[in-house]
Amino acid sequence: METTNTLTVKCPRLGCPSTLLRPHAAQLVSRPLIMLPEFGQTFERGPSMEAPETKNKEEWFWRVAQVMDFENIGVSHTATDGSKYLSCADCDIAPLGIQTAGDSVELLIANSRISYSK
Repeated sequence: METTNTLTVKCPRLGCPSTLLRPHAAQLVSRPLIMLPEFGQTFERGPSMEAPETKNKEEWFWRVAQVMDFENIGVSHTATDGSKYLSCADCDIAPLGIQTAGDSVELLIANSRISYSK
């Protein structure tokens, strides 16, 4: 049985009204090996960017099939490892999640890096 988000997924930044996902748009998945950079790091922009050194292990994510399933999301340039980081398109807080690289690309928003509303 897949679990979908029953609430609206919002940007976690206080004062940012951005909606990231509407209810029932994403599935809850566990991915214990994904490391995301800490909040507040700046990413060097360019044709490819270095993956930041400081990372935190994340386990629970909301997964969508394609970037158009999000209501409002920003996607970084490709990192040297092939992944892309996801941010709030309104306030640029990042990273909220990741677009994985490889044969089975996934778009994942970390459950611990978002807020919810009804």
